[in-house]
Amino acid sequence: MLQISRNLQTKLSQIGINNLDELMAIGYLEAFSRLRLILSGISFKELFLLYSLVNQIEYQKLSEDLKSVLIEEFRQLPPRHKPLAVETINKYLMIAEELAYQAKDVGEIPIGALIVENDQIIGKGFNQTRSHNDILAHAEIEAIREAQKFKQNFRLNNCDLYVTIEPCLMCSGAIINSRIRRLVFGAREPKTGACVSQFQSFNNIEVNHHCEVIGPVDQNKYSQLLTDFFRNKLPTI
Repeated sequence: MLQISRNLQTKLSQIGINNLDELMAIGYLEAFSRLRLILSGISFKELFLLYSLVNQIEYQKLSEDLKSVLIEEFRQLPPRHKPLAVETINKYLMIAEELAYQAKDVGEIPIGALIVENDQIIGKGFNQTRSHNDILAHAEIEAIREAQKFKQNFRLNNCDLYVTIEPCLMCSGAIINSRIRRLVFGAREPKTGACVSQFQSFNNIEVNHHCEVIGPVDQNKYSQLLTDFFRNKLPTI
């Protein structure tokens, strides 16, 4: 039976895989994805070695065609980035929530968003569709516009967008087209949400850019302000 080499085992131990059984349970693609996240210098050779171990096929017997298939299989996976700390997520969503309250204070639907690059906020926004008579003035769009102006670039690679409520179809398209790296949202929007609720815009592997999506982070907490807003809008009987 093929066994993990000492060199590969040293690497796998850093992602919590300590033996062949654990590798087989996780799978070669997941193991390779985790290695790429935390270690520099990981090449596709490790992918081929992991595949060999999981399937108990000698590495030397892998054909070039199979190697090409494995590489393509990996590239079809959703984007993966180094995990965000819970503290980081909560910090920026709290700021987004403060922006949502600013929207509420001026009679707008209370949703707030911000964009972060290298732990610096480079764009903020809250809903201003009524104030500006502009259907495009959603929180996410306002934050994207401000970040693009800050960077003097319409591309927002390596930027993360935090928003209190799941983006709609329009905002999801803007997030993809601006090349935002990661989207973090607080609560689902069951009627118009385009991440997981009504549409799954970020699951299309055919688009040019793939954005990692994290959420809902805390459905009850981040949906409450929106729920209260619309409840208060209802006429009393």
